Amino acid sequence: MQSSGRGLSVRARVLVSIVTLSAVGIALTGVVAYGFISSDVTSTIDAELRSRADAFYALAGGNDPATGLAWADPEALVRAGVQNAAASETTSAVGFVAGEPRFVPSSATHLALEDDAQFLAAAASQPAGAVKLTTIATSMATYRSASVPVLGTDGTTEAVFTVATDSGARLHELSELVRGFLVAAVIALVLIVAVAWVTVGRLLVPIRLLDEAARDISETDLTRRIPIVGNDDLARLSVTVNAMLDRIERAFAAQRNLLDDAGHELRTPLAVMRTSLDLLEPRDSEQVERTQAMMQDEVALMSRLVDDLVVLAKADRPEFVEKADLDLGALTDAVMRRASALSPREWVLAERSDASIYADAQRLQQAWMQLVANAVKFSDDQTPIIVGSTVDGEWARISVRDRGLGIAEEDHARVLERFQRVGDDNEGAGLGLPIVAAIALAHGGRVDVESVLGEGSTFTIVIPAHGPGESP
Repeated sequence: MQSSGRGLSVRARVLVSIVTLSAVGIALTGVVAYGFISSDVTSTIDAELRSRADAFYALAGGNDPATGLAWADPEALVRAGVQNAAASETTSAVGFVAGEPRFVPSSATHLALEDDAQFLAAAASQPAGAVKLTTIATSMATYRSASVPVLGTDGTTEAVFTVATDSGARLHELSELVRGFLVAAVIALVLIVAVAWVTVGRLLVPIRLLDEAARDISETDLTRRIPIVGNDDLARLSVTVNAMLDRIERAFAAQRNLLDDAGHELRTPLAVMRTSLDLLEPRDSEQVERTQAMMQDEVALMSRLVDDLVVLAKADRPEFVEKADLDLGALTDAVMRRASALSPREWVLAERSDASIYADAQRLQQAWMQLVANAVKFSDDQTPIIVGSTVDGEWARISVRDRGLGIAEEDHARVLERFQRVGDDNEGAGLGLPIVAAIALAHGGRVDVESVLGEGSTFTIVIPAHGPGESP
């Protein structure tokens, strides 16, 4: 069921596709980049926390800087570790003794871990053992922390040195970068829309011209052609459509000419028949016999004209010729036999090829015999008619030569056109040679005419000797 509404234009659909793909590509790039950068920030934070934990271990492995002696107790060690920790707005430390937060850095700009009770509670509850990196999320911030236990002589945890970083604040810088990326992405999409709209519009100019030409073309005006714009696929499409329009125009012209000429040719015998019937005296037996004979001649002429028109009408169809392997020598012999029976005169076989060609035997013989009949018609009975067949490389040639009336040079091309007769006293509808030309053209060939007025004519059908893909 077809929709009654009008859908999006090709330009709009292409634009939507381009913008959608661009937006998806930019979004995927942003997500992947954010993932890599945030992972890198997290890895950097973890590396810094491990470095601070290693520094605390190094401090614990030495002596108390204040006394130069071994550490008196875990509390002194944790106090010294917190004091030595380089605190900043995003990183700080806290020392726990007996589970209670006891020491924080003295710097005024340090991260105030002591003000976040949720963090202190979570950090104090860290299990004893080796250093542990963990993430602690509170209502104030999200922290990444490392806790280092300090063991007493009995192996129990007496104090804990904890260093933490506000990972949310560190990732906030990344969020600012993402917002900048989003602004740039929006600007890029706007530019893509503008450039794509103009570019697609220019690319579709041949389609618009094709649409305009198709709307303007009608049965009465087939002269409109599409302007060729550029040198791309759409330009080649315009060339192809113009070639198709040329063929259609020629076909319509040929059809009109055929109908006009056929009507003209049929009017004469019909007028003769009508006049004869009007003047016929039924009681005059001799007149009835003459009229009967004349009307039989006129009916035969009309029948032949109709048959010829049917042949020409089929000439443009693919099934007009049915090609197969053909023995040209056997075809030559058959034509010579039929020619000898056509007229008792001297028939000369100048050349005979025994080659095998790829052609329609019936149509080729029909065209050949038409040339033979023309030679008989337009030459004296006392003159010979010469027939020949040759194959020269890719081409096969069959010819008929007579010593008859001949054709003026300016009429060589015209005799192959429909309803064209050389000389007003020549009988026939002027369709014989056009049928020969149509058969040759259907084989992918042509008809060559060599003639001198008053000396005779040679008609040669030239067609490809071999089928597609075959070699000579």
